[in-house]
Order: sequence, then C-alpha cells, then structure tokens
Amino acid sequence: MRLYIAAVLLWAVIASEGKAVPSLPNFGSSYHVKGVISLPYAEIKEPFEAWFDLAAKSSRIDYYHGQVSTYQLGAEPQWGVAYKISPETTETEQNLMKCFQINGTADEAVTTQASLPDVQGFQFLRMEYFGGSLCEVWQNVTTVGHKKNTYTLWVTHSERGANSKEDPATPLHYELMGYNTLLGSHYDKYLVDYKEFSLHVDPKGLLPA
Repeated sequence: MRLYIAAVLLWAVIASEGKAVPSLPNFGSSYHVKGVISLPYAEIKEPFEAWFDLAAKSSRIDYYHGQVSTYQLGAEPQWGVAYKISPETTETEQNLMKCFQINGTADEAVTTQASLPDVQGFQFLRMEYFGGSLCEVWQNVTTVGHKKNTYTLWVTHSERGANSKEDPATPLHYELMGYNTLLGSHYDKYLVDYKEFSLHVDPKGLLPA
C-alpha cells in the first residue's frame, strides 16, 4: 500500500508541475539482455539471453542456456545469413548438435531480431512500482482480424531522468496478450521478465562458434 501511495503522489507531483508526458522508452541501438519468457496458460518458462547490434546488422538469441541458438547476420553478403544451432535426434543419432543455415534473398533479406519491443505506437499509462522499482508503464492496443492484442511494458530509468538522451530505459517486464510480435508465435498470453540489461555488446557474442 505504501508503494502504491508513493507512486500516486509522485505522479500527482509531475502533473502539478506541468511536466510533459515522458518520452517513449529508448533502449539504444545495441544491448545485451537476459530474461525469462513465460506462457502461464501452458506452464512454460523459457530462459533466454540475447545480443543485439543494429549498426553491425547482427543479433543472437540463446534459449534454455544455449541449448538452442539463433544468429541473424544481416551484413553477410549478399542479403544476410541466418543460423540456427540446435540438437537433433534421428534413428541413428540422439541430441547431436546441428547447424542449419538460411541465406537471405532479394525479397526477404536477413534482418536483426530484437528481444525488446518496438515501442512505436505505445501510449504512456501511469507511474507505478514493479519489483521494487518505480516504473513508467506503456501500452499498445491493436486489433488483428477480430482479435484484440494488448501489449504492456514496464521500464525504469536512472536518476538522470527519463528524457535524457544519455539515459536509455531499462526494461523490467513485458506482458503480451495476443500475437507474439516480439519473437513470433501464436495468439496467447506471454510474460517476459528482463533480469539483466546492458548497453555493452561483446562483438564475439554475435559470431557463431
């Protein structure tokens, strides 16, 4: 209750001072992030680790502590190359790691795969506490066919302020009720908890071993 009251009072102060609504969250053009994707209806929890570098046109996502890895190398000639490294079981082999390669084409070039949502179209909702941190809450509601899709994001900032260009937002939690526009999947409820976030990306982490 105290945390809720503090959040309400803070938002009241912001409103009384006539300050503008916070700017859209900025996660920077490169980042390294760890988290867990959950599907509560299916009781599935999937840990992941991701590297993203827009300038290098490269990204990588590891699932289940590296049991499965995907690479998107958009700078590779001619239209980029994507790799998937995962275990394969056949009649003669069991859990043998295999590397699958997909080359981009002129019609479908390989692009980077983000692990954080594209916040264009999101609207600021409120300030509230999540996991002990005061957060901005942003939401985007869309309709695809006859299905409503609701995407809600919790982010926090350092003490320098939400509108500082030197202070990219830190993602804490993301809820999707609809199609998984983040990593691609069917209509469902998804929860993404971001455990670690850094703007530093080791270039070696973007290259297949």
